[in-house]
Amino acid sequence: MWMLGAFLAGLFLIVRELIPLLQARASGVVYTKGHARRRVVRVEEPERFDALCRGRFKAMGLGALIIAVVFAWLVVNVMLTLAGAALPAT
Repeated sequence: MWMLGAFLAGLFLIVRELIPLLQARASGVVYTKGHARRRVVRVEEPERFDALCRGRFKAMGLGALIIAVVFAWLVVNVMLTLAGAALPAT
């Protein structure tokens, strides 16, 4: 059951950064994170815009890592089940 929770958590972490990243790439405007959000326009500050988009892309890495671990655990369990000895789920 923890695998489903971990998968959904990883998916949430990815989507949470992916949607603003896609909006920023389409519109040319990205907002900084934090309490005092600032608007950064691609035309006015191209280096900062690229850095913020890169940061959002890197932030998706934890979610991708969690999903990769879940799939690896699933594959190992399926292979061991087919072999006759499964790992405990907890």
